[in-house]
Amino acid sequence: MKRSIIYLLGAFVLLSCKAPKTAQSGINKPSETPIIPEPKPGISLAEVPPEKPAPVPSKTIVWLDFESGYKKAVAENKIILVDMYTNWCYWCKVMDRETYTDSAIIAEINTHFVPVKMNPEVDATFRFGDTVMNNAELFLWLGHGKQFGFPTSYFWLQPGKSDERYCLAGYHEPSAFMQILKQIEAKKAAK
Repeated sequence: MKRSIIYLLGAFVLLSCKAPKTAQSGINKPSETPIIPEPKPGISLAEVPPEKPAPVPSKTIVWLDFESGYKKAVAENKIILVDMYTNWCYWCKVMDRETYTDSAIIAEINTHFVPVKMNPEVDATFRFGDTVMNNAELFLWLGHGKQFGFPTSYFWLQPGKSDERYCLAGYHEPSAFMQILKQIEAKKAAK
């Protein structure tokens, strides 16, 4: 009995996937001659660049390492957002799962910030601009000499131009975090 039902479903799927019907059955057939736009005088069709598809907004945040993030932020004149986390931090995982997956947060960060993930418990040396720091030094520098709990978000307004930085310790739900992002953007705009 089960096998008969499976065969019937398979046959139904195959029959429903047949090629589309032609004009004889009442469905209009596409035009026989393709429509090609007329080129402008003096320009051949080979010289006309193809149309580019509209950019599709990213559905995720693409996190960078600190050095790559610094270079990108300087090149694009964006704010660096450093998400300081550890592997054992429960609230870091909640922030990743709830805040950084919110579509409005993703759009805001991808538009105005360069997102960087950094785990201060992993040994690393960072070279950015004329500066070289290990992860412990960078962790302290970002926090103006203070260490905060995890997660902590650090905002460097104008990398390469100014050392103005702000930090926000702890987990923040999307609506509260959005307000912070807007405040940080306003601080940069006031410069």
